[in-house]
Amino acid sequence: MFLIEGNNAVSAALDVGFPIRALLCDESETQLSERALDQGISVRRATSAITAYAGEAQSSLPVLALGEIPATKNEEFPDFTLVLDGISDPGNVGTLWRAADAAGARGVLSSGGADPFSPKVVRSAAGSTFHLPPLGKDETAKTLISRLKSQNIPIICAQAHQGESCFHFLWPERAALVLGHETRGISEELSEAADFRVSIPIFGRAESLNAAMAGTVLLYSWAQSRGIK
Repeated sequence: MFLIEGNNAVSAALDVGFPIRALLCDESETQLSERALDQGISVRRATSAITAYAGEAQSSLPVLALGEIPATKNEEFPDFTLVLDGISDPGNVGTLWRAADAAGARGVLSSGGADPFSPKVVRSAAGSTFHLPPLGKDETAKTLISRLKSQNIPIICAQAHQGESCFHFLWPERAALVLGHETRGISEELSEAADFRVSIPIFGRAESLNAAMAGTVLLYSWAQSRGIK
């Protein structure tokens, strides 16, 4: 199981019928607890001091839930998948999950790096964890490459410099966009397997963009090129 904290995340999980084992709510919360009870989910009441102690967020939240980690299956990849290759900062992982959801990506896969079900990732994703459940976790680069190649899905690696401008790049209809670790970048195996390389032009003096910010720009560059509305 994993911890789901806060109204937005718990509400998103309830909206899609994500498997939840139980809710822990403070004594003043009514809306989400009633929805949970309607879905047959156990609800426990506690003081705000106890809910604050039980959660990991810095500020006290009125509701927590225990979600069941879904089993991952090696299913066919959707048309557009975001691959997080070893991204280690939970805030970046959650923000990228949220950006992928907002831009219309069809799936997210985490290969190494921060656990997509860790509390900080789930909080940062703001409900997008439940709209786009992970397609896989801790998958090796070799296995991932083999799966993508067998399904004829182009691998597009994002790099800080010397790739084709994302604003001019002709994004293929089906693709896997790979984002690498914050300092090490993309693993050697995935980099060597790349069919295309894209970069975000730097017009000022900054050396590069933060991983989450760069990923968001690339995701929306893809969405715009595909005419997603």
